[in-house]
Amino acid sequence: MSELNIVLLCLALAVLALFTVSLINHNQMRRRLIGQRLQQLRKKVSEIEELCAGLESLTGSRNIIRALLEHTVEMVDGMLTLQPQSQALQISKESLESRIEQLSGAEFAPTLNRAMNSDAQVARAQFGLNEAGRIIRSRQAAGKMELAAMNDMIEQLAWANMMVSVVSAVVQGHKYLNKGDVLQAYSFYKKATQTAMENNLGDERRHQLIKELVEITNNKRRALSENLMPETQFNPPDTVELNPAASPE
Repeated sequence: MSELNIVLLCLALAVLALFTVSLINHNQMRRRLIGQRLQQLRKKVSEIEELCAGLESLTGSRNIIRALLEHTVEMVDGMLTLQPQSQALQISKESLESRIEQLSGAEFAPTLNRAMNSDAQVARAQFGLNEAGRIIRSRQAAGKMELAAMNDMIEQLAWANMMVSVVSAVVQGHKYLNKGDVLQAYSFYKKATQTAMENNLGDERRHQLIKELVEITNNKRRALSENLMPETQFNPPDTVELNPAASPE
């Protein structure tokens, strides 16, 4: 074999080796990127599922939960395109679809619980409500939801956002009133009233809410109506009074 042929053969082997290394690196990079993408999507799916669980007690809305679960199913579908043989993903999708079906049944009867024990808990709950609103708006923008349906859900989320603050403050007021601390009770009732007054939400229930909160601070009623606040477990008995004379102005 001539020296030229040997050189050409060596060059060909070198090119083949470089191509092989490049192909291996490309496949490794692709697997790594897919793995990272799957990890990101799994985290988002987990976060939305946790969000749905919290929203049941904050809104009691079937439609909001259904929209978020449908969004999650679509994310799992995207994961299945990256990992089509994954049994775990298929089981996850089937579980989510089953939960969506259950929303139409009588078994979906969440108990509202918007009373948070601290400002930090209120902030977390409101962050979740805002995140749900962001997802719902993105679905409408993508043509996956009618504008009227989106507006209805956003209004429900806005009401829940305000009521988390109001109910939490009222419950704290009830607790202090039940312990005989009139000044602290009045302070929390006043805080709830100001929250409702400062909110520009167009929901007609807000007018009834403000009226009843003012009546509480004026010692004319003990608690909000159940249609506004079904979280009645902390309601003070009628025998306990908020003495206006002891209330700060």
